[in-house]
Amino acid sequence: MGFSPQQVGEMSLWQFMACADGWARANSPDAAKITNDDDEAGVRALYDAAPMYLH
Repeated sequence: MGFSPQQVGEMSLWQFMACADGWARANSPDAAKITNDDDEAGVRALYDAAPMYLH
């Protein structure tokens, strides 16, 4: 992707993953696209997996 190790070290995980996702989409027409349904299902799975005291 062209980042130096120092730049990667300064990024948060979500920033790096957003860059990786954007790079993959820009460089591969077959890159998986996340739909709203997939996103909602992922959030629901995280919510269901959380301990009850966090609900």
